[in-house]
Amino acid sequence: MNQRDQPKAGVPSPEFTRLVRSALAHFYDYAYLQNHPLGLMLDAQGEPERMTRAQRLRRALLECVEALKPEQQDRRQAEAARAYAILTYRYVDGLSMHEIAKELALSRQQVYREHEKGMMAIASLLWDRVRAAAEPVLFTGPVIQGDEDDRLKMAQAEADRLWKASHTELLDFQDLLEGICKLLTPVAQGKGIQIRMSLPDARPLLAADRVLVRQALLNLLTYALDVVQGDLGIAVSHGEKGLLIEINEAANAVGKGAGSSPVPQRAGVGLRVAQRLIETQGGQLETRIQEGEWAARVLWPTASKAILLVIDDNADIVALFRRYLAGYGVSIIGATDGRQALNLAVALQPQAITLDVMIPHQDGWEILQRLKESPATKHIPVIVCSILNEPQLAFSMGADDYVTKPVSQAALLEALQRCLGPLQMVA
Repeated sequence: MNQRDQPKAGVPSPEFTRLVRSALAHFYDYAYLQNHPLGLMLDAQGEPERMTRAQRLRRALLECVEALKPEQQDRRQAEAARAYAILTYRYVDGLSMHEIAKELALSRQQVYREHEKGMMAIASLLWDRVRAAAEPVLFTGPVIQGDEDDRLKMAQAEADRLWKASHTELLDFQDLLEGICKLLTPVAQGKGIQIRMSLPDARPLLAADRVLVRQALLNLLTYALDVVQGDLGIAVSHGEKGLLIEINEAANAVGKGAGSSPVPQRAGVGLRVAQRLIETQGGQLETRIQEGEWAARVLWPTASKAILLVIDDNADIVALFRRYLAGYGVSIIGATDGRQALNLAVALQPQAITLDVMIPHQDGWEILQRLKESPATKHIPVIVCSILNEPQLAFSMGADDYVTKPVSQAALLEALQRCLGPLQMVA
């Protein structure tokens, strides 16, 4: 795309450009966009209340993509048209770069080059919109500069590695939280802080990876101990959409008085990693400073939603299905091997199961047989998702539906609706 063909725009910071990349990469992930820093920046422009933050951000991204579309299709605008087409195919339609190259009859190298030009143009357009905001913006995460930027990249890469190796199980959240607070007590005492917990009568259960939940809460609470001026309060309750964890500061005898200064939202890799780990488990993290006091809210989905158990040794399939079903009120739980899958199916009683048949150690056909033979799971609809073309075998073994890989969003939704009935969009 020639510079003269691009809309006039400012020069975004590298951190801002990274935020744009992450938002586009999660274009259909409602929970991710709802708490994305770009959404908070756009909130400062007084967008209409009838739209959620995720909807506003998605609309802004679409408007910027559409702004790249040339008014006339002539040779001079050819590069702009390619960048527009690539961004639309990639983020709106969900095509891979290989599929885009085939669709546009371009080399993969050329597709990547034009994609990068289009990405920079989108970042510049959004940068101008944010800079035009009339009020200051509060970030959910810190602005990272210098060497800390490299630390953030490494930490987030490690968080992604942990997520890909995650193992979902039923967790006693109260037991887990008490263990973390006990671990942090010496740190808190060294700062003159007491950790005060308020827990519900019924012990809440989470379907999540124990290591990821512990690491997320450790990072979040360690950050909280650095910024609070009084004692640290942790209140856990059952909300309409899941488990709600509210973290805030409670004044102590030596704590802040009425004339104390507001606490700055200091830079910290740990807070950003906590947010990444929470989001990979389907949760949401919001932080704020109000009247000089720092506070955070974590919403973790519980089994109150419809549950789809995805049995596949490829963690990317779980992420793909979670993106496909964002906004449909479905909680996605992944299982990567047969033993884990069968235990989760019994414990969670999901509304439906998707099953790959090419799984190491115990193939999907054996898992399907076990699911349909067990009185505890035989009633659960099973949708076989495989690159193989074996629908007759699947149906003869009791499968309720069959979808051939690669699975599109439309194919997954149609199969679920055949098994469960109409799926309703949620706010």
